[in-house]
Amino acid sequence: MTQSGPTSFNPLAVAQQSLDTPLSRILADRIQREGPMTFAEWMDQCLYHPEHGYYRSGRTTIGRDGDFLTSPEVHPLFGAAIAHLATELWRRGDGGEFHVAEIGPGTGALAESFLRQIHTTSTELAKSLRYTLVERDQQTGSQQLERLRSFHGIHSINKLVGEQQLILANELLDALPVHRLQFTDDRWRELQVDFSAAAGFHDALCDVSNLELLAPLSQLAPADEQIVEIGLGRADAVSVLADAVAEGGLLLLFDYGYARDRLYASWRRDGTLMTFRNHVSGDDPYLHPGEQDITAHIDIDQVTQSAVDAGLTPLPALSQAEWLHNLGAAVLPAVADADTDTTAYLAARRAAETLTDPAGLGRIAVMGFTRGPTGPLPGWTTQ
Repeated sequence: MTQSGPTSFNPLAVAQQSLDTPLSRILADRIQREGPMTFAEWMDQCLYHPEHGYYRSGRTTIGRDGDFLTSPEVHPLFGAAIAHLATELWRRGDGGEFHVAEIGPGTGALAESFLRQIHTTSTELAKSLRYTLVERDQQTGSQQLERLRSFHGIHSINKLVGEQQLILANELLDALPVHRLQFTDDRWRELQVDFSAAAGFHDALCDVSNLELLAPLSQLAPADEQIVEIGLGRADAVSVLADAVAEGGLLLLFDYGYARDRLYASWRRDGTLMTFRNHVSGDDPYLHPGEQDITAHIDIDQVTQSAVDAGLTPLPALSQAEWLHNLGAAVLPAVADADTDTTAYLAARRAAETLTDPAGLGRIAVMGFTRGPTGPLPGWTTQ
């Protein structure tokens, strides 16, 4: 992770590298006018600038033609597993309309596999299902609807409204902006973003911009020079989602993250910040602004507290590997007619291994929160 400008460099080369995207020139001008910005502001602009942000530019970001793969792109098995859980929730309800909202639907792969599984296995639920895509980017929302045009009851909105029996989000929170702090000289200071023509974009060690950033760190014994990421806005995001969960409903979140004692452990000296571009991971968030993904692991304790404050009851946090194994995902109908198609069977088996790999997607945290009693739910009980 970049901590300062290079010690030996060609100033012209550095400036050209730093200002290699339209957004980089916008941000450099702003910093030169106003001074350093917090990393949360930098990350927000790089990902969500209305014209040049990574998730707003219209470029392909997710999938084999993008910069990284998420679970829904690996195989329909993942969406089918969630559909199995949704079917159980619906069966325990009153048999009326069943409202599902997916936040940040990406390519629409999760919605497609979920809906196909429902239409294949439960025609009655398919008739009462209302699936809402919550997508801030209008162009992306249109692409999602086009992909799902063969299904009925699909809606796209840019802001969550109304009560939902199931709200789900896959790798949403880890893409929300974070502040970066470093423990130096026996106190926490904030790593903000500065720019110069000679050094390009680089870290600037500043006083902490918001004292609330220190609250999650109060019980820690940090190592000298340790770096952490704090996402204050993530708690607010969870609160909004939790408030929309109907009685007997479920908030289901998938994200890379750890409980606080592991996330901020002293041996994790460089934090968890990562970048992705062309399926190659990196650790320099100042390269290609607006043209690479930036992500940082979530604080599961923060997410849980926010959901509890909104009146939800947490289910035990599991890894994706544990959750899928509990569901019996490898033998769900989503193995795409595997009993009669050897190619489909082998593809599904490989997908199950990928989705449960403890060194990869299998370590994603699965967090469930219910409103009111629901009884044992698939994924938290062995099928």
